[in-house]
Amino acid sequence: MLQKFDRSSLKSLEPKDLVLARCEAFRRNDFEFVFFSYHADAPFLQAFPDCRDYVQYAEQTLQDAFTINACRVARARQVAADEVQVLFMMEIECEGTVQKTMELACLKRTERGWRYHSGAKRPLEEFSCPIEDIAFEDFLDSKSLVFF
Repeated sequence: MLQKFDRSSLKSLEPKDLVLARCEAFRRNDFEFVFFSYHADAPFLQAFPDCRDYVQYAEQTLQDAFTINACRVARARQVAADEVQVLFMMEIECEGTVQKTMELACLKRTERGWRYHSGAKRPLEEFSCPIEDIAFEDFLDSKSLVFF
């Protein structure tokens, strides 16, 4: 059995580290950690307000459905006292197809630490430069953005 993350560690994670920890939790099928890393106002929680329901869904639908090959943070910026955006690259393999995306995570600070609020993604192939050179403005300037 895979080791689960200690939820109490959430409080000490900085925004970049939370993005990477969520990625690792998905790799380990630790859906409880993923659930508790969401901000209380996250749109995701409208669909899954109960942890048990999400874990059951994730175990039936997400577990073994994809493999995260890589997750690399490119940059982060503070947009408000209690909000940070993290831009990162994700490489996922699903049914033999590799998908590379740039993703923008919006994280909000709570009294229990940083939490994932929402995100957006674009195909990596839309960018012609190294991920470290992709600016937030370049990422957001697209009709192909997918928000979640």
